[in-house]
Amino acid sequence: MGICSFSDGHNATVTCPVRFLQGNRVLVDAARLAFGSGREFIAVPEVRLLEVPGTVRARKIGKVDFLLAKVKGQKATDFAALEIQSVYISGRSIRPAFNQYLAEGVVPEDALRRPDFRSSAQKRLMPQLALKVPIFRRWGKRFFVAVDSTLFATLPKMRTQTEGNAEVTWLVYPFARQVAGSYLMGNPTVYHSLWEDVLDSLREGRPPERHELLEELSRRLHKLVVLRT
Repeated sequence: MGICSFSDGHNATVTCPVRFLQGNRVLVDAARLAFGSGREFIAVPEVRLLEVPGTVRARKIGKVDFLLAKVKGQKATDFAALEIQSVYISGRSIRPAFNQYLAEGVVPEDALRRPDFRSSAQKRLMPQLALKVPIFRRWGKRFFVAVDSTLFATLPKMRTQTEGNAEVTWLVYPFARQVAGSYLMGNPTVYHSLWEDVLDSLREGRPPERHELLEELSRRLHKLVVLRT
């Protein structure tokens, strides 16, 4: 478990999502916020939430990375959701270069990749949250999103809330490079937000006014063939 570093001109780093699970750190942090200190809990990975109607065998979609359940005796008494998102890289698979590094200790010349923050947030994280958060919001249950500080810094700013009003809680982890070259996972900074504020923040761009769209269509008239109904 570690961090792969790829230059994008700003010494950016790409964090392996498995790194968040080191020592069960992120699971404990989220469960402590959800259930309180000193509580016993289990973490169930990849739980599917939504049943697809009309299928012969009940098929479910919409996996949550982890369902955290507070346990007492032999029963689950409360639950919360945890989603983990790391930044993607652009270009072809890094796996061959990574395997070569493990085998030879040398990074191939063609191994440079660029972190793709836009795809990681708007194209990956946003659809995942839009599918799952409303379910837990309706139930009145906590929803946590764990990201690294580099990815979070690229997200549009969103309003923060008190913990009691939170519908989405962000656990933002820094990873600091040590003298020996390894990376150390630091304590998370916690941000509480409303789902509507997350939607407004991660929605890419603003919709145009109706008159702006009509003006744009009018400008394109001379380039297109006018048809008739």
